[in-house]
Amino acid sequence: MVTVTFLGTGGAFSSGRRTNLALLIEGADFRMLVEAGPMIMQQLAGVNLKAADIDQVFVSHGHGDHVLGFPMLALNRLGSPTPLHVYAGLSTVTTLRILSALSFSSLGAGDSDLRWHQLSEEGPDEASWATGVRLRTAVPDHPPGLPTLSARWEFEGGPTVTFITDTRPGDVSVEFARGSDLLIHEASFSATLQPDADPAKHFHSTAKQAGEIARQAGCQRLALVHLGSEIGDHPEILTEEARAGTDLEVIVPQDGQEVSVT
Repeated sequence: MVTVTFLGTGGAFSSGRRTNLALLIEGADFRMLVEAGPMIMQQLAGVNLKAADIDQVFVSHGHGDHVLGFPMLALNRLGSPTPLHVYAGLSTVTTLRILSALSFSSLGAGDSDLRWHQLSEEGPDEASWATGVRLRTAVPDHPPGLPTLSARWEFEGGPTVTFITDTRPGDVSVEFARGSDLLIHEASFSATLQPDADPAKHFHSTAKQAGEIARQAGCQRLALVHLGSEIGDHPEILTEEARAGTDLEVIVPQDGQEVSVT
């Protein structure tokens, strides 16, 4: 069994009770933090974890709501018996290193506690662990000059969890999410609540589009995250929008909520 803990479910503009997007992906002998936004230390504390409990992190891209807490995470791990392994694209690694060095000079001195694993920003890539977990990445449609990675965790003999954020719909996302037991997809906008909005120009998606991706990809369940400030308090509307009259299982998790994937 795999557990996904939604540490934060909001977008860059906080919707009040929702903090910036962050996840924990956990399986047998495996734990990975996903994203490290401004509230990451409080988010971890909210589920009774410390920085030292995290030794692997994936960061999708360099926007502030996904990276600004990284220096605090790294600082609070100084002296930990294990290094922090960071998986991200080259441009994101560069951003994280600059942020860390500017915030705390000790983090820029040899990166003794940080291990950087650069993933391709040009196309598919992957990393694997002896624990029987494979992390695959893909590059969906993204703003010019800001490569964004989607991530897919495949557990040997177990489920598959796919994470797609800060992108507008496209064939890359459909194929990458194919057959996932749980698709975690951004819904920065709502076609129902914001009929005049144009999320594509912001390289974001609606709950309706996330539902379409999930159905085209044959996913069993869809979790909507990265919710915009104007829609985060309307989970029932977002659920129905994404479901679109089908039997797709849709959840709109709250901060701190755990979901089991089998």
